Amino acid sequence: MNRRASNAAKFLSELKRRSVFKVAAVYAATAWGASMGAAELLPAFGAPDWSVRAFVLLAMLGLPIAIVIAWAYEITPQGIVRDGIEAPEVAAPRPAAASRTTMLLGPAGSVHVTWQDARGVHERTFTRDFRIGRDESCELHLDDPLISRRHVEVGHSDGVWWISDLGSSNGTMLDQRRISRARLPPVSVVRLYDTGPPLRLEVRTVTHARTITAPGPGTPSK
Repeated sequence: MNRRASNAAKFLSELKRRSVFKVAAVYAATAWGASMGAAELLPAFGAPDWSVRAFVLLAMLGLPIAIVIAWAYEITPQGIVRDGIEAPEVAAPRPAAASRTTMLLGPAGSVHVTWQDARGVHERTFTRDFRIGRDESCELHLDDPLISRRHVEVGHSDGVWWISDLGSSNGTMLDQRRISRARLPPVSVVRLYDTGPPLRLEVRTVTHARTITAPGPGTPSK
């Protein structure tokens, strides 16, 4: 029962985040006003009686279409974009438990990410470009309805690590400063919306490449 209530709450939160209720209300009000206008104007221009009924029916049929569009698309600073409908990409392996940490150290160094949620403290370390978001295809997946499906990307170029907002709905804060793209300092705190949980990012540099994978639960250490 608690799980159903939690899923229902997440679904309602997702509807609000995508402005589905707002779009439905605006469309209904607009369609009602247009129907009233059509009922007055169409007969005045000699249109047959069935034309008013057809107009109202078409307006009603447009409501579910407007709801589907509101669900599938996001309004971002870069314009209207699809909200995670594209085909999923191959995701990097995710830790089997909160205590498991994967460290991949390479010539470009690495970015170590630490965050906390209801399940505890989590850690991941990346040496290649990675994305953070709500979509399962993101290398760092966060199950939060206020986070966009593909929210930010952290990548290495020109010898430094950068963080770039991917046109998210609620923006990206780097050390309490809203950014679209910025260079990562040695240690920083990132929030994926104003009151979102903090993600601590630490840029680590190395002089040689090596790979270390912490053992998961039930795996004997060597």
